[in-house]
Amino acid sequence: MTAAALLSRRLFETFADAAEQHLPSGIPLRIAGGCGLNCEWNAAWRDFGQFSSVFVPPCPNDSGSAVGTALDALHSLTGSPHVDWNVYSGLSFHHDTEPDPNIWTRHRLEPYALAHALGSGHIVAWVQGRWEIGPRALGARSLLAEPFHERTRDRLNAIKKREDYRPIAPVCRIEDAGAAFGDDFPDPYMLYFRAVGHPELRAVTHVDGSARVQTVSRDAHPPLHELLSAFAELHGLGVLCNTSLNFKGTGFINTMSDLLEFSETHGLDGMVVGDTWYERRRPSPGGPG
Repeated sequence: MTAAALLSRRLFETFADAAEQHLPSGIPLRIAGGCGLNCEWNAAWRDFGQFSSVFVPPCPNDSGSAVGTALDALHSLTGSPHVDWNVYSGLSFHHDTEPDPNIWTRHRLEPYALAHALGSGHIVAWVQGRWEIGPRALGARSLLAEPFHERTRDRLNAIKKREDYRPIAPVCRIEDAGAAFGDDFPDPYMLYFRAVGHPELRAVTHVDGSARVQTVSRDAHPPLHELLSAFAELHGLGVLCNTSLNFKGTGFINTMSDLLEFSETHGLDGMVVGDTWYERRRPSPGGPG
């Protein structure tokens, strides 16, 4: 890990030196392609001071040629290259089965009750609307958990079958970003690292003291913001662990049958789909209680 960090820093310094020598100061920087997924570099460019602004697209990847070709075809056919889209443009969730009532108790979602359960150690699948485009959970297909204990990070990594050193990203109500992370700039697409500014956020603090934060506003994501607000009233900060809801090596879960298989196989304590909360009737293996 140390060697990789040193190599990454040296590569950035090489690019930064070239930018200072060959680019005029004060121009905007637009980042494209998979390099935009390097949150450390994005934050470093943002703090570099050479550029008037730094723009990273919501879901950077290497599809630019394909997207450009499609937009060119759209322009040829319609006269306009403009498309109406947002990061939540995946497929809608498919209710292809119903949870077994002997295993799952069905409730209408009540944010304070769910916030209390999360605070007591529950890990919950969170499904809202269409899935996210891109590789990161942004509050539509997520696993949510409390952020204060290292055991929560360890349990999430065991569920995801990831190495135990891998960090868990936090999702944060924008109102709490300054108190929790020392910087309140909005980052709804989880594209920048920032320093963790609160010592109790152990489950979401990487070994270098950083975190890759998604900030959530009331207008952008009302259900998640309401849950974070309830958690803030109970626990002082509107911050939760947030990692992607998927089987290892596959895309986001998008059917109830897959969600049930994942939740029952990995011992989740609950599932939220829209405004319905399915709570496990008995403690899950490795879970609270």
